[in-house]
Amino acid sequence: MSVSVLELVRARAADGSVPGAREDPYRLGLAIEGGGSRGTYASGMAVELERRGLTRVFDDVYGSSMGAITGAWLLSGKAEHGTSFWWHPEVMPNVIKPRAALRRKPVVDLEFLMNEVYQRWAGLDFAGVLAAPARLHPIATDADSGEGIDLAPHLTDAESLKLALRGSAGLPLLAGPLIRLDGRRLLDGGLTEPIPFHSALRDGCTHVLVLRTRRADERPLPPSRMENLAVTAFLRRTAPAALGAWRERTRHRRADDEHLSSAGPLTQVLVPPGAPEVSRLAVDPALLRRALDLGAAAMATALDIET
Repeated sequence: MSVSVLELVRARAADGSVPGAREDPYRLGLAIEGGGSRGTYASGMAVELERRGLTRVFDDVYGSSMGAITGAWLLSGKAEHGTSFWWHPEVMPNVIKPRAALRRKPVVDLEFLMNEVYQRWAGLDFAGVLAAPARLHPIATDADSGEGIDLAPHLTDAESLKLALRGSAGLPLLAGPLIRLDGRRLLDGGLTEPIPFHSALRDGCTHVLVLRTRRADERPLPPSRMENLAVTAFLRRTAPAALGAWRERTRHRRADDEHLSSAGPLTQVLVPPGAPEVSRLAVDPALLRRALDLGAAAMATALDIET
C-alpha cells in the first residue's frame, strides 16, 4: 500500500477530484458503524468531514443501522443540518419510547423518524442522496437467510431508500414489524455487520475510513441475560435463520476490533477514552449534543495529525 487512508483523503482534497474522475488508481470507502443513539458520535465525525468539504473524496459510503442514516445525510450535503435533530425536543422522545412496549408498539419508531422528522421537518432530499456522485450502501440482515446484505442494488427511488434505511436500522423486537424491500424481510445490519468495512473491502475498496461509535477503551460486551432471552425468543418466532448471527455477534465485534487495530488499508476514528457512555436508546439532548461535538473533535484530530 503506497499511500495511507488519511494521505489519500488529503491528496484528493488537494486535487479536487470527484467520484468517477479520479487522478489516482484507488477506491476509497467510508464505513460508518451503527449503534442507535451512539450514532451521535459518528454523526459528529461525518459533520466534520462535511465542514471541511471532504465528502467528495469518497467513492462509496457504507453504513449499518444508524450509520446508514448518517451516510445518507452526508451524501445529501446537509449532515450538519440533519444532526441538529438529535437534540430537537420533539424528536428523540417521540422516536424512542420504551413504554410503548407495554402497548405492543415499536419502542423505536423508525416510520416517524423517516417520514415525519427527516422528510417533513428536516427536508432530507432522498432523491438527491441517490443522485450523489458517491454511492450509498445501506447494510441490513436478510431475515430469511441470516446473512448480511448490501441494499444498494435495491435503491431505485426515494421510497425504496426510506425502506432501506428503516430496514438497516430495524432492531430486533424494538423496531416493530420487519420491513420488506423487493421481497426481502430486513433486520438491523448490526446483527451481521455492525462496522461495515467488510462490505467495502469485498466491493474492491483499496482504502476505507471507518467511523466508530464506541470508545477506544470500550470492549464489546455480551447482551444482558434478559435482552438475550427476549431477542432470542423474537428471532425464533420471526427470523430463525438470524439466530446464529445474534449468538455470534459479540465474538464477531471483538474480531472486528482486532482487525481494525492492525495495519493495512483501514483507518478507524474512535471515540476518545473518557467520553460519556451513550446507550443505543439514549434521548437526553445535552448528552447527545455532547457526543456529537466529541465525535467532530475526534475526526478533526485525526485529520490534523501530520503524517
